[in-house]
Amino acid sequence: MENTHPTKTFNKRKVSLIAGIVVLLLSLCVIFPIESSKTIVLEGLGYTFLTLAIAMLLIMIGLLGKFFCKSLLFLILSSFIGFTFFYFAYPLVPYSSLVAFWLGIPSGVITALIFLIFNFYFLTDVKNPRFLKKVVVYPLILFIVSVLFGYGGDWYSEIMQYFKLNG
Repeated sequence: MENTHPTKTFNKRKVSLIAGIVVLLLSLCVIFPIESSKTIVLEGLGYTFLTLAIAMLLIMIGLLGKFFCKSLLFLILSSFIGFTFFYFAYPLVPYSSLVAFWLGIPSGVITALIFLIFNFYFLTDVKNPRFLKKVVVYPLILFIVSVLFGYGGDWYSEIMQYFKLNG
């Protein structure tokens, strides 16, 4: 008797991965140009960010399979860590919690995604788990991403103004 269960699981993951790539391409090639022609600030790109988030989740389901829930929990935990990092990094002013929310949560998510990729390619070893290296690498990535978010400004707006001035 033949067991077809692994094939069904692989096909579901494959369909999810293909759907994620299609949504990502639609977001970047159709939705982003339409929205970017109407605005020069990041707040005007709501549908682009929504479809990018959906594409990210579909691609994560396709790539991670049974580890998707752990990775999603890690994303949520990382966004909380980013929030607390920004909350304590900025002085206590009336709007410091808003700054922590606005900068900390996206920097935590970006840090988690970069760390998951870095962990998969460089830190995963079945024979020798490298927990200490993971504990050192994550705060380093969080610090770099947080500095870029905190002092980088609105990159999209600056790039668009540069192209309008030089184009």
